[in-house]
Amino acid sequence: MINNKLTSSAPTLATLPLTAALFAGLLLGLLLITVSPKTMGELASSNTPTSAKTSTPLASYYSTLQTYETEGPYHQNSSEVLYSLGLELQKGGQHGKALKALRRAMHINRVNGGLNSFSQAPMLRSIINSQKSMVRIEPITNSYNQLLRLHTATYGKHDPRLAPLLNELGVWHLDAYQFDESDTRIDHLTSAYSLIMSALQLSEANPSSSTREQIELLRSAALVNFHVSRHQGDQWASSTDSHYSLSADGFATTNPQRTGILSGASFRRGLVCHQRIIELTAANPGASQEEKIRAQTELADWYLLFNHRTKAMIQYQQVLTKIAASDQPDALHKQLFATPRLLPAVRMEQQQSAISGLFMTAKLDISDKGWGSKVDNIEEALLPGQSPVKRKNLRYKMLDAIKGARFRPQFVDNKPADVSNVTLTLPLIH
Repeated sequence: MINNKLTSSAPTLATLPLTAALFAGLLLGLLLITVSPKTMGELASSNTPTSAKTSTPLASYYSTLQTYETEGPYHQNSSEVLYSLGLELQKGGQHGKALKALRRAMHINRVNGGLNSFSQAPMLRSIINSQKSMVRIEPITNSYNQLLRLHTATYGKHDPRLAPLLNELGVWHLDAYQFDESDTRIDHLTSAYSLIMSALQLSEANPSSSTREQIELLRSAALVNFHVSRHQGDQWASSTDSHYSLSADGFATTNPQRTGILSGASFRRGLVCHQRIIELTAANPGASQEEKIRAQTELADWYLLFNHRTKAMIQYQQVLTKIAASDQPDALHKQLFATPRLLPAVRMEQQQSAISGLFMTAKLDISDKGWGSKVDNIEEALLPGQSPVKRKNLRYKMLDAIKGARFRPQFVDNKPADVSNVTLTLPLIH
């Protein structure tokens, strides 16, 4: 039997005095219930495909998240679990779900570590990878902007450790330039130019910067000069004019520049870059034979790109002579001259371990003078687990990249030769 005295004597909520402290506690509780973000258990449930609920390792991540949820929605360990979950989802090509997990991981990290916590950087890079796979141009630029702000908040704007990121962001603007069809697309080029030149200045001012880093930056500087030389139009532009170019904040030039003036000097600027690369590789005792010969080959490429064909052929012949006299002539010839290369050659390069990007392939014929023709079979080349983008304009973007492009020709018996039905794989987004 229930003791009525015990129950009747217990104070009810109505009979309790509402002190200021108690009232504040109740109000805080109501606010938390009202505005608290999605719990980790709910996140796991909404992101878990039916097969993932019973699969490993996804199931283990969701189970761990639900355990941490019992200790609160912002448990600091849950950020790392969500980050790992995002990476696992990326491997399966589930980039939409990966973005949700990675953004939640970043949010929890910021709650625990602060808005400028540098431990967010790997999560933000993974977000960029998924955005690239989904070809989300503006979000990618915004994410890079956020990543740059994290670095500058951590290191300041004059630290040489910023150089690789400034270079990466500059190269991204060159990729974005291909997809921007607005009147302000030139701002991508001026932003890229400012960012890469800032990176080069930081690197050159640092006595401990590596030769390879400087060479990479010089190749990027030549690449942006190539794109400027091909730009149609003669607008006034600055690298702070457009929304996209906000990612160059703090490193962009605010002085308007005439596109025609930039374009007119692009050959000379790129030539200086390639000559400097040759000097650096020659003076570097750690440079391989392949690196030295590649540097001289890319100087010949630069001449060919700007229709100085006689100088290009003289330089190519000098390179071929050095290859023949080397201790690995067959390997070097195969690497550099057995297959035509779209120029500048750095456009063709992509990290071997890349998990994101947009690759297109095409079949075409390439003449002994380095011109392409009969372009056919244009299609996406997918990375493992990657889903096709299925954008109708990708075919035209690939055609634009090939149209008017110059190729390093195939050399047979030390002479440039025509070649048919070449397969070209080009990263439109690196």
